[in-house]
Amino acid sequence: MVDEAVDGVARWDPVLHFIDTLDVEGARARASKVDLGLPLAGVPFLIKARTSPQSPIITRLLAAGAIPLGTSTRARPGAVSQTFGWNGTDYTRNPWDLSRSPGGSSAGAAAAVAAGVVPIATGGDSAGSLRIPASFCGVVGFKGTAGRVPRVDGRSLAGLTIGGFIGSSLEDVAMATSLVSGPDRLDPSALPYWPEPVLGAGPWRVAYRSALSPLAADPAVDAVVRASLAEAAGVVVREASFDWLPVDEAWLAFRDLEAGQAVAVSEAVRVRTLNSTALADLFSEVDVLVTPTTPTVAHGYDQHEENIIVGDLCWGFNVTGHPAVSVPVGLVDGLPVGAQVVAPHGRDDVALSVAALLMKPLALPGR
Repeated sequence: MVDEAVDGVARWDPVLHFIDTLDVEGARARASKVDLGLPLAGVPFLIKARTSPQSPIITRLLAAGAIPLGTSTRARPGAVSQTFGWNGTDYTRNPWDLSRSPGGSSAGAAAAVAAGVVPIATGGDSAGSLRIPASFCGVVGFKGTAGRVPRVDGRSLAGLTIGGFIGSSLEDVAMATSLVSGPDRLDPSALPYWPEPVLGAGPWRVAYRSALSPLAADPAVDAVVRASLAEAAGVVVREASFDWLPVDEAWLAFRDLEAGQAVAVSEAVRVRTLNSTALADLFSEVDVLVTPTTPTVAHGYDQHEENIIVGDLCWGFNVTGHPAVSVPVGLVDGLPVGAQVVAPHGRDDVALSVAALLMKPLALPGR
């Protein structure tokens, strides 16, 4: 499996530029000694660049027998919009269209998974950095409930950033998340161990919103997500309204807090509380909220700053900490469209169950 992945890197990375660092000999050495009884024995994966080797998400994957090939690209530090990847000399490209971005910041992860090089790759999601690239590349991106995956530096001050996975299937992503879940000596306040869920068949009550702000989703994107809901067995779409405050300033305040800056967060906390309460009221009437993951399909690979709005439907659920998953549901002009499924706190299994009914696996031409 490692040799096949290395061959995939040789074929695809010169075109897509998703590798940040590569350690072929180290991967082969690990593979030659792996315990075949482990749950992820021999499964190759990529680590998001600049992830600490001591991170529980990495140490637990290694303990489960997974084999790291190296690190995947992410956005340059300091970029205003993180929806791109950079390998030091070139932009990471979307395998569906080389003129487009794979999203970000977990850019290389999504490009490598979409190209079939690895089945899973790690990432982190502070404002959609797992879900946006998954949507742009037609794969799965899962952000669990805040605290689902332990962190190397313990509980986050603001709770924005959640570790997680991009993968080719919901089952792979759920299994990997289960294996790395639970408290760790570095993060004893993480949520309890999360058993791999059994996905339910429904019927599920769904509320749909095409927008969470004055920014409207592209009508073609909206139509694809609505069609996936209409065609899904076990899904009942209900009319449900809820009040949603803009999260722009709240997210920025929490971001600055996580960076160690002295900032006033009382207004951000108020927005978080009111939006969380609005979602709690909504989830008393329905099981999940579904939105497009992004309001548009993938933008140009070097046009991230002009397209900062692509996270508009994602980052509010980093502020509130709800579980959210993006799955592919169709194409617009040959580019993937993702649907985002959001569930109550702790009901990651419900989000995944509904996502499984909506998901339409996409075949990359020429793969």
